[in-house]
Amino acid sequence: MSFTITDKIIRRLCEVNSFVFPANEMIFFGLRGALPTNTEDNSFNGEHNIELADVNYINPRCTIGQWLPKQKELAVFPGSTVPHQDYVNKSKLKSGEGANQLMTGYYSDYRKGVHKAGSSTGHDAFRQVSSHPIRRTSDDLDFDNDDRVEYENPNDNIHAGWCMGINSTQYASAGCQVLVGYPQCQKRGQQQATGPWKIFIKNAYDLSQKSFGYVLLDGREVYRIVTAGNSKVSARLRFGSQGELVNKLQKTLKSKGFYEGNIDDDFGNRTLRAVLQFQTASFGPNADDGIVGPQTASMLKISWPNF
Repeated sequence: MSFTITDKIIRRLCEVNSFVFPANEMIFFGLRGALPTNTEDNSFNGEHNIELADVNYINPRCTIGQWLPKQKELAVFPGSTVPHQDYVNKSKLKSGEGANQLMTGYYSDYRKGVHKAGSSTGHDAFRQVSSHPIRRTSDDLDFDNDDRVEYENPNDNIHAGWCMGINSTQYASAGCQVLVGYPQCQKRGQQQATGPWKIFIKNAYDLSQKSFGYVLLDGREVYRIVTAGNSKVSARLRFGSQGELVNKLQKTLKSKGFYEGNIDDDFGNRTLRAVLQFQTASFGPNADDGIVGPQTASMLKISWPNF
């Protein structure tokens, strides 16, 4: 299944999820389980075609993009938003430590910096500098709703994937967001970066902007929004959402004894923890995805908007 992603679609995704973004800055976005139809077209355009793909933890099967809201243009690049199965397999022996999968949401602060500073593979990249929600698995090689959620900063940076293309069976991620290509680093004799990574990092490093927001969603969620056309779609709240609807959610969760934080209109770690606990209590341990949609809202008895 394929779809076209545009500036209008990304704006609608942000509206539906109550993501607040800086309108005059470059924003990164990730589509988990979706690849650019033309993986060699990394130029900024008004639209790009995307194909849904099955995440297999072996090949890069995701899209990482750059969006310029002011210019209404975007560029897309092949990569991965999930760890490689070799890292996941090793982590099973350590109760999940050593590999993780970043949960979908909006992450507001990926800063220019060095990935693996001080090592021979250290290279310019984009560093995650605060704690955020991740899942760890200790029972199998993928990540499900019954896998535990932790709140920390395991350095899930955006960096080069050390791979040639989408058919590569190896890529360098234990939880980072990585792009096809190779970095400029000491291990490679300071040869210039290659592949889509070369273009991605140049686009961002050529800007004076130091910090970048990152919207991460499942490709099938995006497909749902695209195929809905002008039909109404229900709101979603998840990590990184902000605004009045988050305020209403927090107050309701607090009244039911699940939320202990301040009412701050910000869907952060405390709100996510409360949502997961409520979903587990209401639907069971396999239904706690941390995303508030119509079903969770109905159990909370919250009037839920459509867009």
